[in-house]
Amino acid sequence: MVNDSDATEELSGLDQRIVAALQISPRAGVAEVGRILGEHERAVSRHLHRLLDTGAVRSTAEWDPLRRGLGPTVRLRLKAPMGCLKSAVRELANRPDVLNVAAVGGAAGHLWCDLLLASRSLLYSLTTDGVPGLPGVDVLDAHVTLRPFLTEAGWHAPVLTEEEEKRLRASLVRPLPGHAHRYELTPTDLRVAEALMKNGRVSLTDLGAALGVSTATAGRRVTALLERGVLHLRTVVDPALLGRPVEARVRLRVHPAGIGEVGTALAACPAVRSCVAVTGTHNLLADVCVEGETDLYGFVADALGALPHVVAYDIDIVRRLPPDGAVPGETPR
Repeated sequence: MVNDSDATEELSGLDQRIVAALQISPRAGVAEVGRILGEHERAVSRHLHRLLDTGAVRSTAEWDPLRRGLGPTVRLRLKAPMGCLKSAVRELANRPDVLNVAAVGGAAGHLWCDLLLASRSLLYSLTTDGVPGLPGVDVLDAHVTLRPFLTEAGWHAPVLTEEEEKRLRASLVRPLPGHAHRYELTPTDLRVAEALMKNGRVSLTDLGAALGVSTATAGRRVTALLERGVLHLRTVVDPALLGRPVEARVRLRVHPAGIGEVGTALAACPAVRSCVAVTGTHNLLADVCVEGETDLYGFVADALGALPHVVAYDIDIVRRLPPDGAVPGETPR
């Protein structure tokens, strides 16, 4: 089934602004959001509760794989046998070592997934033996993530003013300078993270009660995880609800001298949801979401066209699967 975003009802302007605010600051209070957006607190509360209750928006947290000690990630471009695409996507989505999975158009049976590498030996066997537990699915490319310029947790809908964004960022927990590449977690850290993954907006009072500690101690635990970059808060929403139903994965071949410049420029582009440097002939991967195909052309002609060092690129349109496919384009962990 080709992208079915036309069947998705776009959120109202206020809903989109509230969502964008929470994408920037996932734990921002209702009063703070209302004050910054110039809306009444009760209106913000009413809209937000409806978004959360209907599942249109989900507040969660996700590990930084390397700092959590989970290992590097590899972005796999796969090909499933004809007629087996949905079952392959379902199998991948249910695996604990898969961060997300998306089917793409342009070639029958093609899909992408982000796989955690439990061991280095798995990387070497992927292109010869395929993905363990998925017989018949061929690995076309395996790109090891080298550096993220932007993750999906860091993207927000471009519907707020520069001043509103600045005020929302002012209260965020800042990463500590020079923090370790890997952080050893305590059992309490794991319980805090688990609670935030279930509900990224859980109150510190409720969190402290669940942990059997004071509210202040719960707050310090949350801050420590965020400061060390081991955990990232995220407000999850389908880009189609934000008026951006056309999603694409762009593979770029960039001259080595320009990878940093191009990656930084793409990370600052409102249409780009994520951008990472990877191994392989195509050394930058970017996920893009826009209002329509014409806007995708504009992104290519204007954003990519203005960047030096870009040698070549290709684009795959992300496809949406029917409900029994079990995956609407991504499965955050």
